[in-house]
Amino acid sequence: MPEEPAKRPFLTRKEVLRVAAKLIRVHGYHGTSTQMIARELGVSKSTLFHHIGSKQDMLFEILREPMEEVYPRLQEIYRRPISATEKLRLAVSNHILGMAQNLEVVTVLLLERDCLDEPYREVLRPTRERYVQIFRDLIRDGVAGGEFRPVDPKIAAFAILGMCNWLVQWYNPQGEIPPEEIAKTYAEFAVRALQSDARRD
Repeated sequence: MPEEPAKRPFLTRKEVLRVAAKLIRVHGYHGTSTQMIARELGVSKSTLFHHIGSKQDMLFEILREPMEEVYPRLQEIYRRPISATEKLRLAVSNHILGMAQNLEVVTVLLLERDCLDEPYREVLRPTRERYVQIFRDLIRDGVAGGEFRPVDPKIAAFAILGMCNWLVQWYNPQGEIPPEEIAKTYAEFAVRALQSDARRD
């Protein structure tokens, strides 16, 4: 007979979501069962469901967490009275550092979000769209002010975010390169890609 899971004196919702994200990152959403999550946590399935309503609820909470962390910081960056160039540097750095600090949940957000059912997607969609819109507005401002080359803000925003999001495919938190250095390098790449000829060194 399989061993009974060890009894846990206390279990938080945050811990449930962290462990679930870790397993989903490795096995995918459909390859991760609630039994696997309960076993990893050392609790029964009934205890697990005391903290989450369903597997879809759990995925929804995992996906919502990184959005709620990085979006307010991006809003604050965009409102600052600084140049579009500096805003872009800070926006890209914010994005990269947010990913590096929450790699497991961000990986699930980027690779497993299509597994979320439509009612849940509808809740998350506005925040995701507003996040991308800030990048578009920032780039548009830079073009209008002559800091950036005349590019399509929508295409440029998706290009920069696509470059940043590839981080989940190769970043190793135990690697030699600190996240701050990665963020600085990505930010400089983004600025150099858009900077007008007149502003290049």
